[in-house]
Amino acid sequence: MTVHVFSGPTVPAVRVREVVPGAVTHPPVRHGDLMRLGAGPGDTVLIIDGLWHQSAPVRHKEILALLADGVAVVGAASMGALRAAELAPYGMVGVGRIFEDFRGGALDADDEVAVLHTDDGRPLSEALVNLRAALTRAAADGQLEDIEAVRLADLARSLPYTSRSWTALGRLAAGEGLGPAFSRADTWRRTHPCDAKREDAERALALVTAGLPPAPGARAWAWAGEPWQTSFVRYWQAAFRPGAVACGQPVSFLALLHHQQLYDPGFRSRWRTRVLAAIARETGDDVCRPVRSEAVERSALRCAAAAGVEVAGMSGVQLAHWLTEEEVSQLPPEEALVRVVVRSARLDGAWTVWPATVIEAGDLLGSVPLAAEAVAAAFAVNAEIEAADPHHTTAHLSAERIAAHLAQRWGLPEECGRAVLDAAARDRAFRDFAGAVEVARAFYLSARAVVVTAPSASLVACGARQSPRT
Repeated sequence: MTVHVFSGPTVPAVRVREVVPGAVTHPPVRHGDLMRLGAGPGDTVLIIDGLWHQSAPVRHKEILALLADGVAVVGAASMGALRAAELAPYGMVGVGRIFEDFRGGALDADDEVAVLHTDDGRPLSEALVNLRAALTRAAADGQLEDIEAVRLADLARSLPYTSRSWTALGRLAAGEGLGPAFSRADTWRRTHPCDAKREDAERALALVTAGLPPAPGARAWAWAGEPWQTSFVRYWQAAFRPGAVACGQPVSFLALLHHQQLYDPGFRSRWRTRVLAAIARETGDDVCRPVRSEAVERSALRCAAAAGVEVAGMSGVQLAHWLTEEEVSQLPPEEALVRVVVRSARLDGAWTVWPATVIEAGDLLGSVPLAAEAVAAAFAVNAEIEAADPHHTTAHLSAERIAAHLAQRWGLPEECGRAVLDAAARDRAFRDFAGAVEVARAFYLSARAVVVTAPSASLVACGARQSPRT
């Protein structure tokens, strides 16, 4: 069993490891981090802190995906308390007063727990829940009138979360005639430290060490058997979950797939067979694991005819969108229809013709180890160049150069038009050629420097460095 803990400004990693020996510590959680873990049944994930302003926050269904896989997910103190309050009915376990206040409605704003902090987790502002807790406790100790505590808390709430501090609150209170009340509260809190978030985090760590709080009842898992996964969830699984390991680094399935779309000459025919086989299966033809592409195409064409889909019924504008001018004039109707069908099938997790894992991909992928090696090497090249100059990132690469690189790799005629480029990209399951260019940004710096010597050869060996050629 592995315990993963995401924390930062609320409780540092060194403290997490003191309380939970053997815990795997992570910085505040953000979108994609949970799926990168590769966690499974018996593992525990404790979410304390999370990013949300400077990065996309962890999605609710990312947590549901862990719960559905048998992972115990616990939340407390900050982002963890927020998500636990929202997902408690689905099996996420919440710990602490802040979680209870969010779940009960006493707290209703995300910025109650938000703080500004440095990259290494040092807080630069004070959480509103901590300010509120100190004021409430000062009033309970007779240092403030209840109305004064409420008014000071309201002033604190009016401050942007990035600027909340006792100093800022004091300046604001002085301007509102609450200077004496603030002074009493400030004097009291200096001798009565109050960190409500830290208290809840420590409690959650202790409970995880002791074997977790009581598990939710069976009713909390009823949703797992329902169709809760959206196309977004499948896309996140493909984009973040490790699909292979190369050079000691995990490589996502989507990165493997993208690399093969771009550089494996056999991908085009495998994608064509997969799409046509999926059409035949979904419409009842007995094509489970076809081995002959001719049989697959005949079956898919029968299905298209039964559904009333035919080239003769398409307008000139429709045909020009999916086919090149030469294809429109020269292709037999059957082949033209096949190409239209295949090119209209793109990345969409709602249709399982697009896989989200290596296992689902089956025969669609070529050599996974070689592709993973090439992907890892490409990412290493990108990281090395960016480390040398932060302004030199793949986002700043010339789209024109990448386009020329792809056209050459795909064997397209020089100075070919947009229709030819788009058709070639759609044959490889991209939305259009511009989409392929954007995907290729991640691989261009490495791939442009290597001559491919075999259909599915690795573009560059792990750790290898070659002088790039333009």
